[in-house]
Order: sequence, then C-alpha cells, then structure tokens
Amino acid sequence: MSSKENPLPTLAGVTVKTRKRNIVVPVDPGSFADAVVQIVQDASDGVSVEADLEAAGKALDAAEIEYSRYGDTLFEVLFAGGRLATGASLAEGGARLATNILAAKPERDAILPYVKVFQSLTRRRPFLVRGLENTLVKLLLSLEFFDEQGRRRIAIALALVFQFKIAVLAENIFAAMLNDRLVAKGTVLEVLTTFLQEYLAKESMEELVAILVKGRAANRLLDYMPPTKRTPQDFNDHFKAAGLEALVDWNMRRDVEIKINELQQALTEMITADPPLPASEVLAMMKTRKAENDLPESEVLHVTWVALMKSINMTGKNQQQIMQGVVAQIKKYHKLLSTFATSGKLELALLVTVQVQCYEDNRLLKLFCDIVRMLYDADIIGEDTVQHWYKKGSHPKGRNVFLKDIEPFMKWLEEAEEDEEDD
Repeated sequence: MSSKENPLPTLAGVTVKTRKRNIVVPVDPGSFADAVVQIVQDASDGVSVEADLEAAGKALDAAEIEYSRYGDTLFEVLFAGGRLATGASLAEGGARLATNILAAKPERDAILPYVKVFQSLTRRRPFLVRGLENTLVKLLLSLEFFDEQGRRRIAIALALVFQFKIAVLAENIFAAMLNDRLVAKGTVLEVLTTFLQEYLAKESMEELVAILVKGRAANRLLDYMPPTKRTPQDFNDHFKAAGLEALVDWNMRRDVEIKINELQQALTEMITADPPLPASEVLAMMKTRKAENDLPESEVLHVTWVALMKSINMTGKNQQQIMQGVVAQIKKYHKLLSTFATSGKLELALLVTVQVQCYEDNRLLKLFCDIVRMLYDADIIGEDTVQHWYKKGSHPKGRNVFLKDIEPFMKWLEEAEEDEEDD
C-alpha cells in the first residue's frame, strides 16, 4: 500500500512548544574590571583621595553591574588597580585604576578610605564579603611577590577590615598565612606583626583574642614564626621588640593556663588511681612540673585543692559523710598543700579558693567553717591568715554567709590568744 493512499497524520493547526535553551552569558571579568575602573574614575573630581573614594563608593553602590558574579574582581581592582594574575601581577590588557591600596602610602590614614568603601559595599550586598575574603587570601598567598611596603599595606588593610567588623572568616585568613615557604622566610611573621600592631592601636586585647580564637590561631601563634625561632623566648623577644607587650603577657598567661590544666588532670588521675598513688610520688610530680613550667604557687595550690575535692565521691552522701571524705584526703595529701603554701599570701590564696568552691558547690556550702578549722589544725594555714581573710581578704562570693558562719571559730581564736597572753 503506497503512502499516497494512506497519508501520515499531520499536526496542522496544533501549536508545538519548543524547549527554551539556557543562554550562557560569556564570563568576562575583564569587562567588569573595566566597568569598575570607569565608574570610579567618573565619580572622582580630583579634590582629594578621601573625597574621590567616598564618591566612588556611592557610585559603585548605585551601579547595576554583576557584583554577584565578579565580587573577587571588584576587590582586586580596588586593591591593585586591575585584575590579579599569577604571582600578584596585573592581568594583561584592560583599564587601570591609579587610585588603589597598593599604590597608597603604607599608612593607616591612607588606606582607611578604601576599607570604608569595602564596608559600604558589603553592607548593601553581604555576598560581596566572600569576594573580599578571596582577594585577601590571594594576596596573603602571594606575599613573596610584594616588597616590604606592599606587604605593609596588605597587613594594614587586613587589620582595618577586622576593625570595621567586615565579616570575613578569620579561620580562612589565618589558614592562608600558614604557608610553609612564606613562614620559613619570615614573611608571614612580618605581616602578622604589622597586622597585630595596627589592630591593637585601636582595639582591645580581648577583641584581638576573639579574632585569634575564631581564626583557630590562638593556640598556635608559634607556628607563624620561622622554624628556627619557635621557642617561647623567641616569641617574647620578637613581640616585645615590636611593642606588643600586651600580646606577650596574654600568651604567657595562656601558656600557664594550659600547663596548669595539664597539672590538674595529672593530679586527678594520680589521686583517683586504683589504688591511689602515694603522696610522695604525687608531690614529686608536682614539683617537677612546677619547676619545668615555672608555675605560680598560687595556681598550683588552686588546682591541688580542686583535684582533691574532685577525688571525693559526694554522690548520695550527707554532709557528715562528705566531711569525712575531705578529712581523709587532707590527712593523706596535706603535704601537697603545705609544701606550696609557704607564705601568708599563698595561704590566703588557698583559703579564697576553698571559699569560692564551697560557695559554688552546694554540697560544701555548710562545711566551709569545718574545712577552715581542719586546715588550721593541720598547720596548712595560720591564724594570721584566717584573721586577715576575716577582716578584709575574703572573696565576694558567699562573703556574708561565710563570715557569719565562722564567727564562733574567730571568737575561739581570740580567746585562745588571750589565754596564751595570760600564761
């Protein structure tokens, strides 16, 4: 049968829907960079850099260009005057912006107007923070290609970005600086030092610590120093010479805190071992660690008392049973306390530690006076220390309660002293 006799069905009169194709817009960061340069140049009147940048910031904020696609390129232009290529050089071709951070004076006041523009742009378009972060990371990974003045400009800009609380991820910034090659050359330490100096010139040490913690750098600052200069003494000498005594003091306190926590853990393990280790062995360990790490006696006394109290099983026990446990531990390990409580000041520090713990642990709240009497009878704290604590040396925590509870003991001390005078 031929096709002429039986024609195939047709779709005459039927509207056929065709699939729309995705039209890909060519990626052209070069054209975007040229547009940014043109916008900034058109907004400038040459009166001053600060005025030009303020006007440029407003013009960029109002411009309808593809920020979401070319955020990195935007900040590369503002930092370097054009798109960055390998080795921190400028990409070939395209317009150049003469007014940029790497062409500014390596001073805070000269770089500040640029960071104000960053702040304005990222407030309006928060997604641009990622572009700024990527650009900072690219610059930090390319530090070896800049001279000393260029590295200083980058460090100052970085400090200002954090001072203005532009939400770049500190973790990514500090991770970028841990480049083994740049660390070994001392380049990273140079930039980090300038960054710290500039940041602390306006902000507090507490705010800097918060950034270091977020950047996971607080506990590894030595890693940013060349391998041949990574001792605590090298750290202290370098940053003291840079005028960063506050950082040195904080780092020393942090280091002591780490060592103290390690001591407390070791103490707890030895005291709670089954069977518990002899007091002489525990004391030998404490003396060794104190000497090796130069730990303050007051801190040693603090962790010793905490460790002793933690070793007592207080679960389900009444006050009398708990006090029996305290007496047993002090009787067994009293030398751990008396060895380091060698002055009135240190005895007072121990007494304050006892006071605070008794206040914070309800199970010990009513036992404070009994514990003080026990420490006094064991010759761990003296009468003068107790008198000083009672008159003006107590801690605010629970002060009124404990002063009232200890009145009978204080009266007994006075009467005992009067009896000695009569004799």
